[in-house]
Amino acid sequence: MLPPHAPNSRFGLNQADLDTALKRCAESREYVIMNGYSFHLDGYAVAPRAELALALIDRCLEARKQGFPSAAISIGGGFACHYIDEQDWHSFLEAMDPSQFHAGKTFNHFYPYYQSPTGAAMLDAVLQSPATTGTLASRLADAQIQLYLEPGRALLDGAGMTVFPVQGYKQNDKHGIVTVAGISMSLSEQWKNSEFLPAPFLVQHGEARPQNPVSAAIGGSSCMEYDVLTWRKINFPAPPRYGDHIIYPNTAGYQMDKNESEFHQLALPPKIVVTEDNERFTWRIDR
Repeated sequence: MLPPHAPNSRFGLNQADLDTALKRCAESREYVIMNGYSFHLDGYAVAPRAELALALIDRCLEARKQGFPSAAISIGGGFACHYIDEQDWHSFLEAMDPSQFHAGKTFNHFYPYYQSPTGAAMLDAVLQSPATTGTLASRLADAQIQLYLEPGRALLDGAGMTVFPVQGYKQNDKHGIVTVAGISMSLSEQWKNSEFLPAPFLVQHGEARPQNPVSAAIGGSSCMEYDVLTWRKINFPAPPRYGDHIIYPNTAGYQMDKNESEFHQLALPPKIVVTEDNERFTWRIDR
């Protein structure tokens, strides 16, 4: 179903096309089972999902009159999760300035790294949304319609990390640039012209060094000027050096697989799986 609030969306059918599609299903009922409707929405708001689901309940009931099972509604993907605290998120937006980013980089938008409700609480909010009588949940139950979900990254909120070996560091006039063994495509925010806001941190290795704090952007190891993993200047306790590691937290959702390629003759990064058994942690390479 085409979202009424997004008539230019490339997803879904308008009302006339839905009627035509249902007619085609009727003409081919020997080969086609029409089991319900679905929609896709951009963003993470609760109300539009509940409104469209309620509208599709009526559609399902109408389809049943034509002999179709029509017993499911999919509200698609996009379940919210939050990566940083609410205050940190608002402080970042209020203080954002090109001077905080390498080369005065500007951004038109950011993924909403703080949201509420998230995960299971968001599902509860959708289900408890008011209907003409009762709630969406009660309407679904009365109509014997299943609700299908695609929680996506919300299932992995708080899980995973991405580790980049430090290749080198140089100091510019006012900030430094760290080069890591990886490329910007390793973090999906960059191909969306955004930033991954949970701050990466430095793990120091080797001989002890003076802890002189520096701020630095993080660049990839290709020859492209725009190959930057983190444009904003991150505060590190000491200048990173070869052999250290830069670690990005909470990257299991969307960050680890979308853009992997052997571009620039870089081998695909191995995945390490950590498991716990009887309070003992073990790890292995995922093959």
